[in-house]
Amino acid sequence: MINAAAPAVIVTGVSTGIGATIARHLVNEGFRVFGSVRSAKDAKTLIDDLGEAFQPLVFDVRDAQAVNAAATQVREALQGVPLKAIINNAGFAAFGPMERLADETFEASIMVNLIGTRIVTNAFLPLLRHDDRLQTGQIINVSSLSGILNTPMNGAYCVAKHALESLSEIYRRELLPDGIDVVSIRSGPVQSEIWNKNKAEAVPYNHEPYDLMAHNARNVMAEAERNAIPAQDIADAVLQILSRPKNRVAYHFSRGAVTSRILAALPARWTDRLIAKALMKPI
Repeated sequence: MINAAAPAVIVTGVSTGIGATIARHLVNEGFRVFGSVRSAKDAKTLIDDLGEAFQPLVFDVRDAQAVNAAATQVREALQGVPLKAIINNAGFAAFGPMERLADETFEASIMVNLIGTRIVTNAFLPLLRHDDRLQTGQIINVSSLSGILNTPMNGAYCVAKHALESLSEIYRRELLPDGIDVVSIRSGPVQSEIWNKNKAEAVPYNHEPYDLMAHNARNVMAEAERNAIPAQDIADAVLQILSRPKNRVAYHFSRGAVTSRILAALPARWTDRLIAKALMKPI
């Protein structure tokens, strides 16, 4: 039986990977989780796995009409009880040089990582507002170290995540009077099936001006995959953020997080040279 008193959260992109791990962890910790999936098949699988404390919401984050319909569904299910948090996890990564990346691929990255986050946030934001200001709602955006450091062959994702960082900061400052906090999780590589997809996308750039850069970038990706942190680390971080009365504006998770932050803070020309040295070394 559903516990109506359990804190309720929205989590996007829960079919697999980080989102599925977050949803499972929060259900196990006593939360009521409304999670977005893109198919009825995924919805059934998660219901069977997570039980009554999980309720699927079938929508694509880019579809404002479907997201708003889901928000109405959640409002009716909560019966006046406010949400505890919106956890924007849905994301999309694409490999390739900015010059040759297909327009539709670049646009999809912006739509999923940025515009989709805004659509979801705006749809569910009214459900976060509490009459009792001692209780505060939260928005947690699963961002990336790519939101603070631009790297070649990962441009579409970097652009989207840099913009997401800006969006997070704007929401945080605009929502201060409502007592709603906005926190970013800036993760580095996380263990997921995204690696096989990205490695496959690297292949088309083997025989053109970007061949050397693509080759070395694939090696960097392979090393990152070997050192990727478990998705459970991100789920643990989400729970900790939800449990604290006060949080930092961003938390960094990766075995290479310190290096990324240093590179992002260095003078841009220094970072240019360091990246060039790594990605343009002879085969």
